[in-house]
Amino acid sequence: MASTENTVPELQRSLRDLMRQNSRAGRVVVAVDALDADSAGSFADAFAAAVGEEGTAVVRASLADHADDVRESVVAPFRAGEPVGDSAGAPADAVLVVSGRFLHAPEVRGLWNFSIWLESNPPIGAPRPELPDAEKRYLRTVRPKAAASVIVENSDPAHPVQVFGDFC
Repeated sequence: MASTENTVPELQRSLRDLMRQNSRAGRVVVAVDALDADSAGSFADAFAAAVGEEGTAVVRASLADHADDVRESVVAPFRAGEPVGDSAGAPADAVLVVSGRFLHAPEVRGLWNFSIWLESNPPIGAPRPELPDAEKRYLRTVRPKAAASVIVENSDPAHPVQVFGDFC
């Protein structure tokens, strides 16, 4: 029996199409934020591949926690069409996909045209691990689920699901 579940590539394409609804042209900057930098990086790689499928030039960057110089070292050069990392420069309609932690913090939140928050929860019945203070403070004060353009439940990276938060 065939599954009706979306595949990872289908979800990535759906998110790409959603990003394109509001950012049809020009250099677009996308953030993939999660408490786990490796998960954010893997998801961002797959998202970048989905964007590249449509023939768009894609630049990938991974940021360290609280990268204070992200505006000057990554976003501004990209928007100006200059090289970022190993890229030769960004064509006029390129997409920069940035991954990392704490990317919805107020000091960087406005840099992104589109952002994805990866939610990750332990299986039902499993104990919830104690989060470090910095992560608890981030979730409580920044509220990345409310700040993100899209929320993806990514507890099982082989089966991520877009979720819709009700913030009423």
